Amino acid sequence: MRISGRPTFWQVSPGDAECLSGFEVGDWVRLKSQGVKPSYEWHGTGKDSFAVVHSVSDMGYLELASCFRKGRWMTHYMDVEKVPSFKVGQHVRFRTGIKEPRWGWRGCNVMSKGVIIGVHADGEIRVVFPGLAAPWRGDPADFVKEEMFDVGDWVKIKEDLVEPKHGWKSLRPGSIGVVQGLVYENEHEERGVLIGFCGEQEQWLGLPDELERVQEPFRIGHQVRVKEEVKQPRFGWCGNSHEVIGTVTSIDADGRLRIYSCLGSQKYWMLDPADVEIVKEKPIDIGDWVRVAASVSTPFHQWGEVTHSSIGVVHKIDDHNDLWVAFCFLEKLWVCKPSEMERVKAFKIGDRVRVKGSVLKPRWGWNFVTHTSRGVISGIDANGKLRIQFAWQEGRRWIGDPADVELDPDVI
Repeated sequence: MRISGRPTFWQVSPGDAECLSGFEVGDWVRLKSQGVKPSYEWHGTGKDSFAVVHSVSDMGYLELASCFRKGRWMTHYMDVEKVPSFKVGQHVRFRTGIKEPRWGWRGCNVMSKGVIIGVHADGEIRVVFPGLAAPWRGDPADFVKEEMFDVGDWVKIKEDLVEPKHGWKSLRPGSIGVVQGLVYENEHEERGVLIGFCGEQEQWLGLPDELERVQEPFRIGHQVRVKEEVKQPRFGWCGNSHEVIGTVTSIDADGRLRIYSCLGSQKYWMLDPADVEIVKEKPIDIGDWVRVAASVSTPFHQWGEVTHSSIGVVHKIDDHNDLWVAFCFLEKLWVCKPSEMERVKAFKIGDRVRVKGSVLKPRWGWNFVTHTSRGVISGIDANGKLRIQFAWQEGRRWIGDPADVELDPDVI
């Protein structure tokens, strides 16, 4: 166990320690939806009622305050769970199924929507509604936050949506688009959201409660790949596959992604954002297969005999965070900066391969091998040098530079 102020770890028996509550003063809580009867009664409340932590004791008990009862009361932290708090500036509406707010309607109705302008220490909120002269006093349990979208926001149709009000067209749950505009549909001022989806000629009209915000919007420079569950991307494979990781080079107004891929039949690959996922790259480590990134014109430590097409294996990372890379054609390790390199898919024993069509002469010659020859990798040296077995060579293995060969596309 690490103790604040101690330079070393402290050993302790599990029976001599207990978990802290994890609650802090100001947290919003409610009764757990499942479990045993609470240690203290929450008079005049239900499972949806909110309270605010006023103080925390060493024994795991919380002192709570709420707008639905006078004074404060105690409860054990095991009886409650944290909930998101309401904040000034949020748009809210009355929750679905409400019969009457705690203190009556007072000029509002079930369709009213407003903006929070004040939040008290006991959770009571003040809401401004159109048409009312003064702020409206309310219990937070009577409200739900209304998601607000702005033009340019990335949004997704909710995965559990059964049937949108304005129909699907060619869309589906999980489709991702970009907000193009906001409209008001009827006399109740029900907000609609106009969204551009790639592949749709017309903008799609949806309601805020049918949508959710994309947590990590796509940006130029993101590394992406097609999701495993996608069998056929909307705009086709273009010679690529699930293994290909591409770079987002441009984004259309409707969210369509233009991806740079050096492996497909076309230099640029068009993709629907709903078909792809952002790849979180881990730092390059020892044992990774790498090459110099296409964007690097001159490496920090110069080229030597290395080129953009050269493929090597990282053997060492020094105290300056420089990479020491082994190439099969060099006797010494080649030094570079991590930012100058990119990972490539490692070859493995058993892979079926062929010489690349762009190679005029392999590094160590043809030795009766041709572009139509197919072989199986039977050995790999620490510097990436490949030993390939061709059926007609009767046990003799062909030595190859990994930059000269590729996986056999007929078996990928």
